[in-house]
Amino acid sequence: MLVDDDPVFRRFISVLLEKEGYRVIQAEHGLEGLQKLRHEVPDLILCDLSMPILNGIEFAEEVCWEYPSIPMIVVSATEDMSDVARALRFGIKDFLTKPITVPTHLTSAISNILSDEQKHQEPSRDFASQWLRVGERGDIPEDEELHWHLNFLEHNIGAARDLLLALLPDRDTKQGEWQCSYNLLQASDAMPLVFDYAWLMDGQFAFYIVDSESTEENCVATSLLVRAVFNDALRHSDIPLNNLEAFTDIVEKGIQCLECSKPTKALFGIADMTDGTVSILSGGIEGIWTYHDTYGQYRHHIASECMLGGGCSKQSGVSRLPIGRGGKLTLSNIGVSHFSLEMSPKSSY
Repeated sequence: MLVDDDPVFRRFISVLLEKEGYRVIQAEHGLEGLQKLRHEVPDLILCDLSMPILNGIEFAEEVCWEYPSIPMIVVSATEDMSDVARALRFGIKDFLTKPITVPTHLTSAISNILSDEQKHQEPSRDFASQWLRVGERGDIPEDEELHWHLNFLEHNIGAARDLLLALLPDRDTKQGEWQCSYNLLQASDAMPLVFDYAWLMDGQFAFYIVDSESTEENCVATSLLVRAVFNDALRHSDIPLNNLEAFTDIVEKGIQCLECSKPTKALFGIADMTDGTVSILSGGIEGIWTYHDTYGQYRHHIASECMLGGGCSKQSGVSRLPIGRGGKLTLSNIGVSHFSLEMSPKSSY
């Protein structure tokens, strides 16, 4: 399905794809696209961002909730990385910019995504995974070339910074009887600290931190690699997100396979809200875990011997630190940034 308000573009892309053997359903805006989805579900959707009645972001959000198994590609003239990040949040598979001067970029993206969907029937691989072609075990097939987007970000620091900043999640999140919030202060001209989290089905809260400023080279590839594996782990049960050593090992295998990915400082954690504990594995980031209970306040130092990509998955993390009435992780050696993460039962607020 092709959803775009430009009839000339729709005609051009339809002819191109029909010559490749695809059948194309056309819609001139998001609302018409949703209406046509009621009658026929395509194998893939291409859509623009700037459209009347229902724009591309709104359309992508609706498709994400109602048809989560349909892969989507956004094709847009926007150069705003916040738009890219917003679309990414709704599970799009790729993002191509107009005008499409090299048609093979589009046809290759479609072919790769449909091939990937056939291999992974459960929903759905992450946008960053499509860029990096990350396999379930962290492997990257030698015959797969990286999409041009990654090269673009490697050579455009401002765009890379904007994208990573736009990917930061909401500062406050709640699940059941628990509440978590983070505070992040960082210089506007430096590569950002990358943070993300997810609530798991079994009462666990998983999170990671990547200090993309921690090496002299552009660390956007490593940051997106961590995000790709993290999000794939949320969708694929064979990637052990709740086993920090095994999960970090997969990330480190990806760093070894991806030539432009470099070792960097990172930290991974998972809180188990069913027993009120948190486990942390650090790859180059030191910090302090502080918690309090009825008897007072306690501190635990989070140490690290090596960076992510330098074998940190082989070292032991700290397990089952108490959260008590409230716990706080504060990071101490993360360049020009300040970061803290707090979690507690709602009743303690």
